[in-house]
Amino acid sequence: MFPSPKSSTLISGLLHGGVIVLILALTGAKPQIMKRIHEILVIPPDIDVYKKTALAPGGGGGGGGVHADSLASLGNPPRFALRQYVVPAVEILNTNPILPMEPTLVGNPEIQMAKLDILRYGVPNGAPGKPSGGEGDGGGIGNGHGTGVGNGNGPGLGDGEGGGTGGGSASFLGAGGGTLTPPSLTYKTDPEYSEDARKARLQGTVRLRIEVDTQGLAQHIVVQQSLGLGLDDRAVEAVRKWKFVPGKINGKPTAVVAYVDVIFRLL
Repeated sequence: MFPSPKSSTLISGLLHGGVIVLILALTGAKPQIMKRIHEILVIPPDIDVYKKTALAPGGGGGGGGVHADSLASLGNPPRFALRQYVVPAVEILNTNPILPMEPTLVGNPEIQMAKLDILRYGVPNGAPGKPSGGEGDGGGIGNGHGTGVGNGNGPGLGDGEGGGTGGGSASFLGAGGGTLTPPSLTYKTDPEYSEDARKARLQGTVRLRIEVDTQGLAQHIVVQQSLGLGLDDRAVEAVRKWKFVPGKINGKPTAVVAYVDVIFRLL
């Protein structure tokens, strides 16, 4: 008797499978292995603790000066930032610094000031005429005290103190009163490729915006850069299991926003 078509198909499949296994055994060929993710932790400027304090509505201000013999001159204040690395000045003494950095005032970066038709730094309601850093002290511009601009006290703008603007009193962590230590990763688990992404041989990066809470766990995870085919969900699932040393302000744990790049790559 002749074997049935179904039996022939089964026998043929077994023979072909056996041949493939034999070839792999003899040649030492190995199936392709997918490289799993690497993590890159980036601390962006949108840190929650600043949004809850430094970016809160309220008063503030700043001042400065260089012990000049005249009132601070008219000009545009520099932009606001969370930290100040270079103090504003009317006259730039070093025109070719090794590491040029932009002068800033400390406060909410979203504050926008009206621009005067003048090219130098100064006080918006300052004295017209010759350039002057002002009668105050601290190295800023004005007739007050500090590294800011105006008649107040601190690294902000205006008649108040503590940074920012508004004429009252504010406490801005970026003014130097707070030292931020970013979170650091201590444990991670690698996500698996989704079946659809593996079949499509999809590679790339999923960027996630996370909040590392005071317990060192990733919360409020949002996909900022998507890959699709299920890899976004796999990245979120894995990062949710990661553990961090929490970020700290002046040694105290605090919630910090960070970006995590989860890289999917096939070898």
